[in-house]
Order: sequence, then C-alpha cells, then structure tokens
Amino acid sequence: MAEGYGGAASWLQIQSLLNSINHMLIFLVATFFFVLARSLDFKETAMHMFLTGVGFHVLIAQAMMSHYKVNPITRWLSHRNKSRFHGILQILGGSMVLLGGLGKFNSKDVHFNTWHGRVGSAATFFCAASIVGGLANYFQPKLALKLFPPSELRFRHNLFGLVTYTLGMGAIYLGYYSKFFTKHVDNDFIPGMMLVTSLVYVLTIISPVSALLSKLKYRQKKKQEKAK
Repeated sequence: MAEGYGGAASWLQIQSLLNSINHMLIFLVATFFFVLARSLDFKETAMHMFLTGVGFHVLIAQAMMSHYKVNPITRWLSHRNKSRFHGILQILGGSMVLLGGLGKFNSKDVHFNTWHGRVGSAATFFCAASIVGGLANYFQPKLALKLFPPSELRFRHNLFGLVTYTLGMGAIYLGYYSKFFTKHVDNDFIPGMMLVTSLVYVLTIISPVSALLSKLKYRQKKKQEKAK
C-alpha cells in the first residue's frame, strides 16, 4: 500500500516538473512569435502567424491545462473558477485564431493546396464550432441537457477540444515549412521550433487525454448498465 502511494506521489512530482517545463516553453514560444511579428510590423502573414500562433500555442494550450491538478496557475482555484478560467482563455484564444484565419482567407496568397493551409482551415472551422458550442452550452445549458446527459456532454466537449487543439498545433508545425518561415527565420533555428511545438503539444494533452479516458470508461460502464 505504501509503495503504491509512493509511486503515485512520484508520478505527481514528475507531472508537476513536466508541467512547469511546459509553461516555460509556452512563454518562450509566445515571446518568439511576438518578436518575429513585431520585426515585420505585424503585417499580413506576420499578423496571421502571431494571432493563430498565440491563440493555439499559448492561450488554448493554457485553457487545456486549466483543470490539471499540478498546474501552478490554476492549482489554487475552485473547480468552478477553473472552468471560468478555461472558458475565458478558450474564447480569447479562439477569437485570435478566427481573426488570424479569416484574415488569411481574405488575402490573395492563400494556398489550400498546402497541408498547412488545409489543416489550418480545418482548425479554424473546428475552433469556430467550439466557441459557438461553448457559448450555447453556457447561456442555454437546459437546451444542451435535453439532447445529451451531462456525462455525455463532458465527453464530447473533451474529445472535440482535443481534436481542435491537435489540428491547430498540427497547422503550426506544418507552418514551419512555409515560405514565410524559411524566408524570415534562420533555417537552423526552425527544427528547434518544431521540437518545442511537439513538446508543448505532448505535455499539454496529458491532462485532457487522462480526463477523456476516464470519461470513456464511465461512458462504457453506463452503456453496460443500460444493456443489462
């Protein structure tokens, strides 16, 4: 019993360390995006990179970790306030993504024949749907509960959020191959940014994936009980 408790405590300490590292990486990425966009006067693609990059890589990443028990930013908040913190960051980050995405859609140099363009478009669409769904659920919770039970709503919200975040981070990763980055960023530095983005993605989804698996087990249990 003591060994099991010690193992759980050690795993929590490891998670806490990894989460702290993740916050530092997120801060470094935010600084990099800001400095690069500012050096280009926040014009056109530079503004697109800044809005979508900070939206997904920083704000939505922080929103994804808002309920993580080892998160030093939200650790002391109540569950209700963590949910509020999550919602605020999702709206702010999602709004930045939509502004950055729509700005690119209106420009003449959009290339949907690239994987960055395709995945980025999908991420923008999912982000818009997520914001609309989140606001509808917040202001009209009774309507949502008429369609699905609370456990099912939480499961779908969790799954949809993970898919949206994965698409967004995938678009950012593919963006490092774009002409914009290869032109304005030292090519020897780009692999380092790819590594950081990959690490932030993996470290950020630890909590949401764990929560999703728990909800999946509960969902399956309920289905088995109904089948009996």
